[in-house]
Amino acid sequence: MTAIPSLDVVDTDPLADARIRPLLERYCSLAGAEMLDLGPDLHELTLPPAERTHFRGRDSLRLAFSLDALALDPEAEIAVLGSPFLSQLIEAIRARAGRLSLGLIPPPVAADSQGAPTAPGPDVPVRDGTAQRGTARLAAHPIGRLVARVVLRAGAAVEEAVLESDVFDLSTGTRIGDELAGMFLDLEARRVRPAQPGAIRDAVLMPSRQPDELLQLLLGNLRDKSAERVTAQHAAAEGELATELERLDRYFASMIADKSDEEEARTITALHERRRTEEVRRHQVTAVVHPLQLVEATVLMQRIEWELQSARGRRARFVAQQPLVGAAAWTVACPRCGRPPAALVVCRHEHCACDVCSWRCSVCAEDFCADHGIAQCRVDEQPACEEHARVCQSCGMPHCTAHEGVCAEGEHPACSACLASCGSCGRIVCNLHARQSRPDAPKGSRRLCPACVRYCQGNTNEPVGLDEVTPCASCGKPVCVTHQGACVLDADVHCAKHLRRTDRSRRLVCERHRAQCAYEPEAVYASDELAPCVTCGKYACSVHSAECLEDKHPHCFTHLQPLLDTNGAYACEAHRKICHLDRQAFSLAGAAQCPVCGRDACARHRVACGHCGRSVCIADLAQQPRRCTTCRELAAITEPPDEVVTAARAATGGESRSPRAWRMARDRTHLVVELDLGSNGRTVFTLRPGETVPESVVTHSPQSKRRN
Repeated sequence: MTAIPSLDVVDTDPLADARIRPLLERYCSLAGAEMLDLGPDLHELTLPPAERTHFRGRDSLRLAFSLDALALDPEAEIAVLGSPFLSQLIEAIRARAGRLSLGLIPPPVAADSQGAPTAPGPDVPVRDGTAQRGTARLAAHPIGRLVARVVLRAGAAVEEAVLESDVFDLSTGTRIGDELAGMFLDLEARRVRPAQPGAIRDAVLMPSRQPDELLQLLLGNLRDKSAERVTAQHAAAEGELATELERLDRYFASMIADKSDEEEARTITALHERRRTEEVRRHQVTAVVHPLQLVEATVLMQRIEWELQSARGRRARFVAQQPLVGAAAWTVACPRCGRPPAALVVCRHEHCACDVCSWRCSVCAEDFCADHGIAQCRVDEQPACEEHARVCQSCGMPHCTAHEGVCAEGEHPACSACLASCGSCGRIVCNLHARQSRPDAPKGSRRLCPACVRYCQGNTNEPVGLDEVTPCASCGKPVCVTHQGACVLDADVHCAKHLRRTDRSRRLVCERHRAQCAYEPEAVYASDELAPCVTCGKYACSVHSAECLEDKHPHCFTHLQPLLDTNGAYACEAHRKICHLDRQAFSLAGAAQCPVCGRDACARHRVACGHCGRSVCIADLAQQPRRCTTCRELAAITEPPDEVVTAARAATGGESRSPRAWRMARDRTHLVVELDLGSNGRTVFTLRPGETVPESVVTHSPQSKRRN
């Protein structure tokens, strides 16, 4: 048989034992197997050797058709839908025959009754057309029904059912009446014997419909019979789908919350959409149909054909028929739905249907049946023939060509309900390629095309318009007006990834204007908050650097020392003096060079020499007598140098008398000279090397000491 496509809706009956028994009886009649009755709902199936391969090599097996029977014989195999036995039985039936021909339903009279008079056909109006009656004749029509196994899946639920369609005329597609259907079932159950083929030698053998049309007819009947149960199954699947989608939304929302990288966020978003699509598809109610047998028979019919012609010149045939068995009346039925028609319509494909099964195209105004078009356009809910029917590539729903447009993104067609203009550039794009910005976006919620949509880096890839963003000055990625920040130094816009707040001032700075203190590398500073040390060149913050008191330049604390003689000021190595006695730092004015040793000493450690009057460090001053080391080492000389003589003349006021004695000593900075002036006392002066003018003069007399 031709493979049967999946159904949209199916029947489900998990304990349809009454449907398994006829299959088992049919298999026994086909394969020569025997079934013995062992008690209520308990049977033993004996298999011929050729059939044992279908049942795992067993020659017999016991079958229980109810739980009570299974309790009587626990070793028996349960015969219900979904059991292994049913799969084995279906495999055995399909291996035997996919098509079962029962023969001719016996006519109630002899062959000469084939010439019985016919009744006139019914008066059925033709919409926008005419009908011409043909001659009556005898014909042998094939009738039958389909037995199929259906596996139903919706989410995690899987159900199985064996379904049987109603009995149909396989030539005209009309449903057979109850009386004739009962005769068909009697013939199938072997309660009557088929007639000899010679009984219809004068009748025309009518061919069956094409396999595709026949399957659509029979599967449509199965769909109609099971619509109520499938609706309930669909409602249950929708509840499970809502729960699963809510779980997925929570899971992916938690994953994307901490992602600031655009590529990572897009990957997670794409995975989220793919998982949602998978769940929606998984919870759709679908069925896989496995045909078991097409059971058919032949019945003798009296038929009248009408030639139908539409106003557009389309032609079709319509048949009224009466089976020549039983007391069945004339059948006037729609070839498609099998119901009595109120009016006939000629399809544009030159076959007829009733007014219920056909529509008029809203585009070309031509009639068509349900197999060659759509009943409703998504936009205006009007019908359209297959020439003017389309399926939207965006929403997947049918629509007519009158409500079709072209998406500017990819130049593909889509329905007008899915097409709208971009809120930024005005291009027409479909829902598949458009993105909707959020209400809290700078310009509100808008539809955006792929060329205009941008994903703000400041709020987890929020979709915004091209006219709402400014590129980051560091990486070029877009940042919307609401979530953008500017560097305090260059005033340029930067994304959140390239902006940081400084640790102390809390100002926003970009990477280019971000700096690190050499003495606190883990802290973040703005570049204007650091300055290079003039001594070593390392950048240091205000906590780890200060200005030198003298040159006003910044220095790190490695090269600065606090000055003891100032109020918290610092000085670099070049602009400070260190007292050699206590090793403390002083300003340049706070310490002076000791003339004796040449080393710096602070005021606290300097004392005036009682002999020469100079300020010397206490390390070079003797307490008793209170003289510096140089004054204690004065030695007598007889021939003083000329510059000393000149300086002595200036120290004594230019007097012409000569000293009675000269004493002189030299230290680091001065030449100390003592003049013995006799009764006038002594004069001590200091003279720097190479000079002739004394730097200091001290006169000692017996009564007093005067310092000039």
